[in-house]
Amino acid sequence: MKKINEVFETSDYNMFSFISNNRVVSKAHVNKIIASMEKKRLVSPILINEKGQIIDGQHRFLAQKELSFPIPYIKQSGYGEKETQILNNNTKNWSLGDWELHYCNKNIRDYLIYRDFRRQYRFTTEQCQTLLSGQSNNEAFKDGFFKVEDFRKATMRADMIVSVGKYFRDYKDRMFMRAMIACFDNKNYNHNRFLKKLSYQGNSLVKCVDKKSYLRLIEEIYNFKSRETSKKLRLF
Repeated sequence: MKKINEVFETSDYNMFSFISNNRVVSKAHVNKIIASMEKKRLVSPILINEKGQIIDGQHRFLAQKELSFPIPYIKQSGYGEKETQILNNNTKNWSLGDWELHYCNKNIRDYLIYRDFRRQYRFTTEQCQTLLSGQSNNEAFKDGFFKVEDFRKATMRADMIVSVGKYFRDYKDRMFMRAMIACFDNKNYNHNRFLKKLSYQGNSLVKCVDKKSYLRLIEEIYNFKSRETSKKLRLF
């Protein structure tokens, strides 16, 4: 058996500080820990570096401070932002939103563009990634490899999807958006023509269970009363 570190305890809360680019503190999580500690307090030391910066355990720190409990801690010199990121990634505590904030705080251009795009269109993470980079890859997003391929094309396609909202309230449906992207990739698809067909077909566009069903329905609406074969759209 080998001793590698010691656990200390203090009520001097001022000796601790938060490290930059750590995930945003969740008040709900702090309250959950407080409720648990009020029933039974288990010793779970926080991890700090030689500067007193919290590498792991900021929620436990705030909960114990709120309860006026002394803070158990382990000090590990040389730890910093990189180790904080590794620990959170390994324990899967960070959400995609946490990673977005982390990379935005580092002023990484692609993540700043992603954040503004997501806030503007209110699409899901998968949808924003697909529109901006051509695919959805959460692991690459977490690892800092997210890249915007064509911002102009992404905004143009997003605007076209939003324009369908006038006729279809579920235009943000995941499968519908996949179907629309497939339409955009079809060289014979004309979005203005599709909107025109929607304008006089009432509630013809309805929610479907999968991408294929949406494509069949879009094709049917698009080709409604089209006599010229050259103007008909084929999505299969």
